[in-house]
Amino acid sequence: MRRGPILCAGALLAGAAAVSSAAAQAPSLTVTLQSAVPRVQSTGLLADGRFIALMRSGFPLRLHYRLELWKVRASWFDQFVREASWDAVARHDPLADDFVLIRTGGSVTRYATPEELARALDIPYSVTLRPAGGARGRFYFLCRLDVTTLNDSDLEELSRWLKGDVGPAVSGEGNFGGALARGAQRVLVRIAGLPRQRLEARSSILRIDDR
Repeated sequence: MRRGPILCAGALLAGAAAVSSAAAQAPSLTVTLQSAVPRVQSTGLLADGRFIALMRSGFPLRLHYRLELWKVRASWFDQFVREASWDAVARHDPLADDFVLIRTGGSVTRYATPEELARALDIPYSVTLRPAGGARGRFYFLCRLDVTTLNDSDLEELSRWLKGDVGPAVSGEGNFGGALARGAQRVLVRIAGLPRQRLEARSSILRIDDR
């Protein structure tokens, strides 16, 4: 029977020590506008060592970004226009003793140290997300980032999806028993008190005039 990863105190301490120099930096998310193009940047996600310790103990991390475009309406609630989302998965490879980062589209990059991985996660994304042609008014971008732990089955399915493959859960061909087991694992992960991170940020107003 395949057994899940066991969280050990030694790995927790090692992970925390590996990033102790950045421990004071609080995780943050920002959305800025550069020539009307939103630029999304997260910083300090690994600063306190918790996620590094989890990766060393066999729990990969999923970073799910969701960027929404909203139109300001003075007389009623703001209007949702459209959205873009993307993912990244970070994990520790115990054989090579390095860190692997998989991004949407299937790109895979390896980093020798937690600090190198942290710097890679700090690199901003520029996202092409505009109102439909001819739209005018005042707009803004709202971004949400969820950082969560994954079990082995989650990692397999998400890795295939990132590379463009349709997983069993999407195609409807997945095993029901396996789905129940994965659900139970997720519940256990949450009960265990493993850290999760949710960040949110809003851009300044983007004005599109009648011209």
